[in-house]
Amino acid sequence: MAILLPRKPTLICLTVLGPICIVDGIVKKNTQEILAMLAVFIYAVVTLIMDSRKKKKLIDKNNREHNNPVNPNR
Repeated sequence: MAILLPRKPTLICLTVLGPICIVDGIVKKNTQEILAMLAVFIYAVVTLIMDSRKKKKLIDKNNREHNNPVNPNR
């Protein structure tokens, strides 16, 4: 699945499926499944948050550059 989807939809799918698999691991009492999906879930959430912050910083930087034109006549 991760190979066929672009980055953001894959991370969103992992964010949704992570808790479901964690609960499934708890029901089955499978420690390896719980730990693996917990790591995947944390990675997906942190990556989504960091990507959104990076995008916001880039938008702010572009707005500052375009809103402050340089006037050589001053």
